[in-house]
Amino acid sequence: MGINFGFDKVRFVAPVKCGKRVRGHFTLKEARFRGAELLAIHYTVSIEVEDERKPALTAEWITLVQFAAEDRPETV
Repeated sequence: MGINFGFDKVRFVAPVKCGKRVRGHFTLKEARFRGAELLAIHYTVSIEVEDERKPALTAEWITLVQFAAEDRPETV
């Protein structure tokens, strides 16, 4: 099961003007076990705006993956 845990270091860098297209970039920063049945995944997020130099948003997104202990992979 996937769980949205939330965001850290959220920065709204520039506005998004009406009618502009946006694109999200997500880069895996870290994946770490939190106990036998939980995996915390941290992504670096950047939301770009069409024809703009600065991104609209930068943040760190944290998600959790919960699974049965017997299904835990050896390494991540």
